Amino acid sequence: MNRFFTTLFASLLLALNVMGENVIIGDRLPDIDIRKWLMDIEPSDAEYTCYLFYHSQSPLCQKCLATLERCVAAHKSLNMVIITKEEYGDAGVTLTRHLNDRTGVAFDDNGRTFRSFGVKYIPFCVISRKHKVVWCGNGNLLNDSMIEKILTK
Repeated sequence: MNRFFTTLFASLLLALNVMGENVIIGDRLPDIDIRKWLMDIEPSDAEYTCYLFYHSQSPLCQKCLATLERCVAAHKSLNMVIITKEEYGDAGVTLTRHLNDRTGVAFDDNGRTFRSFGVKYIPFCVISRKHKVVWCGNGNLLNDSMIEKILTK
């Protein structure tokens, strides 16, 4: 009986480990399943892309977005994709003002992108270069000097 519980416990730990973080620095980006782009506007290509997982009702997400918008404006090699699970009509109203040639809003296809990235909290950010992850974490930890370090690696 003890062997059974030991095996069961080990199996549960393995399952939790497998379900852990899906984004690892240096690895290729997980799958991105976009249902629709807000107003069909995709951001122009850039050397680095910041993926911001977002919900429009979250004050933390709003604060993070304001910081990242300043960073994108200051660094020509960076663009941003705001990814939300909200409905087009709900998020579109609040996010339209953030659209420009280097920032786009993507509507996640039934939460598939959130799941493939292993997003467990928002605002969660992933910065990539040539489809490889160079930084990931809480977007509110980013500031101009940190972005500068990430973009010069």
